[in-house]
Amino acid sequence: MHEGSAFTSQQWLSGLLPEVNSARSVLASADRLLRQDGALERDLDAVLATYSIGVERLMKLALGTGAVSRGEGWPTKMGFTREGWGHALDEMDERLRSELREAVESGDWERKQMLRSWICTLDNDPVWAAVVRTLRNYADAGRYHHLDQVAGKEVSSRSSSEMWDEAERAAIASSSSLAAHHQRTTEGAGFAPFERELRAEVADSIKRWVSIVCLCGFHGVLGEDWRVIGASALPDDALPVRALPNCEAKA
Repeated sequence: MHEGSAFTSQQWLSGLLPEVNSARSVLASADRLLRQDGALERDLDAVLATYSIGVERLMKLALGTGAVSRGEGWPTKMGFTREGWGHALDEMDERLRSELREAVESGDWERKQMLRSWICTLDNDPVWAAVVRTLRNYADAGRYHHLDQVAGKEVSSRSSSEMWDEAERAAIASSSSLAAHHQRTTEGAGFAPFERELRAEVADSIKRWVSIVCLCGFHGVLGEDWRVIGASALPDDALPVRALPNCEAKA
């Protein structure tokens, strides 16, 4: 807690610190799961369950802390998926990117062009866009997709594997080296090295999202409380944050 915080000492000790530690730990576990060797089919449910928890926690911490710093109070609808909160990770991601973008554009930041390039990267990463849709599907209903079929219920979700396939296709399409590796694999090269590179490519995209959200906090975007929390949530092995090529040109 810092001097002038919008939160009480009790809120920091009993609420914010445990949640940020949990988000950091869960996201680190998800990253290790996704990067390990082996067929992803074996690990997919564990990967999606762990990432969905970690990403949701980090989003809610950023959005809630930013709202309190602006004097709006903690969002009252944060638990309601139908209201665009709850497990609506794609909608919360859009809301968070909008708030970060607005804060960067309206502020007099020392590294404003760099911050702009980061926000542009969040807005234009096709891999993250596919991943966050997959995580929303899984967190909201997709984790019960097959049980709903067994029960004879109307199934509105999509299967986890179907959703994850979209993220993998986005990763292949956005990386020339990965696309070339994929082509060699279809022509008979071993699958395991390609699987390893593919899993790492998706993991890198997710970790870049985590790193940018945290580092925006470190630079003071979304308020002083998020500066402290973002620094605490930043992964130990955070990737060097490099903007997408089309965003670097705008920086």
